[in-house]
Amino acid sequence: MFPLGLPLLLATDTAEVLRGSAIAVGTVVVLVLAVGVVAFVILFRRGGDRGIRGTAAQSQLESRAAGLLIALDDRVREADLELGFAIAQFGADAARDFATAVSDARGKLTEAFRLGQQRDDAPATADQRRRSLTLQITALCEKALSALEQFDNDFSERRTNEVAAATTERQLRLLALGIREQLTSTEEGLKAASARYSGEVLSAPQRDLAQAQTTLADTENALDAAAASISPTGVNAVTDTLHTAATSLHQAQRALSSIDEALARLSDAENAVLRRRASIVDDIAEARSRADSAPDPQSGARILTAIAANEQVLESTAPASGTLQDPFAQLNLVNEAAAELDNALATARNQQQRFEHARAAYQGTLVAARSQISVVRELIGQGGTSARARTRLAEAERQLMIAEAETDPVEALDAIRRSVTHARDADALARY
Repeated sequence: MFPLGLPLLLATDTAEVLRGSAIAVGTVVVLVLAVGVVAFVILFRRGGDRGIRGTAAQSQLESRAAGLLIALDDRVREADLELGFAIAQFGADAARDFATAVSDARGKLTEAFRLGQQRDDAPATADQRRRSLTLQITALCEKALSALEQFDNDFSERRTNEVAAATTERQLRLLALGIREQLTSTEEGLKAASARYSGEVLSAPQRDLAQAQTTLADTENALDAAAASISPTGVNAVTDTLHTAATSLHQAQRALSSIDEALARLSDAENAVLRRRASIVDDIAEARSRADSAPDPQSGARILTAIAANEQVLESTAPASGTLQDPFAQLNLVNEAAAELDNALATARNQQQRFEHARAAYQGTLVAARSQISVVRELIGQGGTSARARTRLAEAERQLMIAEAETDPVEALDAIRRSVTHARDADALARY
């Protein structure tokens, strides 16, 4: 048997234990909550700091990526010239790997511009998306630049040990002679064009001609000086001079080719204007017959407005005897007016008719896109243009490729119109 006081003692001890446990649990809960609050404040502050630092870091990343884009774009252009010289000096077999590297770098540049367009189109709040695209652009440019730099080092070392200076000088003499003949022919073609086209559209070809004349004369003088320094032993100190001469000859050759291409584009634009004008005349006749049967007054009024705009364009672009022309400006006018009339007649035409008119509109817009892209390429080639201008040009070129590969006439027309829009944006950014 238990003593009578034992149950009371046990009950008292149990109560004390329970009270102690409750106090301990309460203390633990308070400590946990306090630690949680402190941790939340620290994380909140750190998160805010990261947000501020993240914005600045992203701006720095994009600035660096833009610089790399410009550097790679310029480097690829320079590599094209260097490749021609490498082939002339060392032969096609020796320069084959370099040609592959240049092609690979150009592919990476195209991809980097595409990613740049995606980043520019992304919402400003899409931080992770923009950061990922920027890092991809940076990686592509760094890899391509590194590969081209390696070939620079290899060819520099090889040229240092080059002993075939006499042979190279003779080859460059033959190249210069051919360019001199091409220069004479181009001068005659440009003179004939100046009697037909306005001075504004010929300003770039005239500038290219002056550059080619100066470059060729300077190169011929440099070759004369190099020839006098070439040693019969085959050990010479004129490699750099010959390298510079070869690069200059390729630049002169490219300038002359640019003139020929510009004159060809002017002729294409002029012919496109004539075809588009004939198409507009037929479209106006169709529009007049459909205006009275339009499904609603608004559609009829739109058709009549488009007819008036097209008649005004036909009058302003009519060939005038003795008047110098700007085929590119005329082509833009007739394309825009024709597009307005096509849109007004869209609901009244069946699918086959829409396809036929899309094909006709595509050809004229294709000429406009190619000419605009060529102008922007020349502007960028002069250097100093922004990464945004180069990105828009790359997008214009991509849309041009899409249009040329598209089998649906309507889709092809939409793509080539997008190409023109991006090319115009690139032109504006390049001139800003």
